[in-house]
Amino acid sequence: MDIHISIAPETLFMVGPIHVTNSLLTMFIVMALLLISGAAIARNAKLVPGRWQGIFEVVAAFILELVESTGGKSFGRKIFPLVGAIFIFIAVANYSGVLPGVGTIGFYHTEPAAEPAPAMTAGEAVPTTTIEGAGVVVDAEHADEPRQVLVPLFRAPNADLNMTLAMALVTFTTVQVLGVRAHGAGGRLKHMADPVFLFPIEIISEFGRIISLSARLFGNVFAGEVLLGVMYTLVNAIKIAIVPLLVPVVFIFLELLFGTIQALVFALLTAVYITLAAGDHGPEHDDGHATGTGAHHEPDTGVVAPAPAAAGD
Repeated sequence: MDIHISIAPETLFMVGPIHVTNSLLTMFIVMALLLISGAAIARNAKLVPGRWQGIFEVVAAFILELVESTGGKSFGRKIFPLVGAIFIFIAVANYSGVLPGVGTIGFYHTEPAAEPAPAMTAGEAVPTTTIEGAGVVVDAEHADEPRQVLVPLFRAPNADLNMTLAMALVTFTTVQVLGVRAHGAGGRLKHMADPVFLFPIEIISEFGRIISLSARLFGNVFAGEVLLGVMYTLVNAIKIAIVPLLVPVVFIFLELLFGTIQALVFALLTAVYITLAAGDHGPEHDDGHATGTGAHHEPDTGVVAPAPAAAGD
């Protein structure tokens, strides 16, 4: 059985100069479901939450506690919409990769024949498989024949490096904008160049975050898809009792777990990067500035104030 593994997303159709890929189509579907679900939950919100409202409130409370513990209560609430949206979108997008039909429903495309293999001498072993291009595994003896390749209609959005790179750029841009807004352009540069010889390292570190955020998420999601495809192929070849049914369930559960972890890591790093750029506010310091009436704590001088005199002394 041939296994088609493509790193790049497959183009389904064109809208002018824009290539509409299967990952882009799935992303639009995920966004539409999130918008419709969020609007329905907000419209039907009750004092005693139902099932879906309860799930949403648990997730929102978890992310809110996360950002408040990272950037303080006031500043954490300011970045909560962005961090919460990133977490929910990445998590749901990762979950979409294990839904039935994603990666398996599509149409077949005929790929042209590969380049002819060099002639082999007598007695040389015939290779059984070869890997070409983006990872299409075929028999070497049939490599010079056209083959049918399945082009799936749906693909997990985060299995596309373009998608993860776009989200990493959103995080990078937000960090720089909020950093400049909090400290000014000169203050932001001064913060990065303190001391001066660290400035080149800080520049490399800032741009390195784009690579680390995008590559980490893409690598984990894409590797999960490849693992699921390989396991499905292997267990279907066994055909013993219920093995083809039970074995993939374990890997699907692991994929859901890793998808949640990757969403949490991306959201947490976003909150940390924004907090470091816009100012390190502790919870106590932040709460005092939130209302403008925070009490100023006097330093401990070691002097013990005398006890108040009793009445009648």
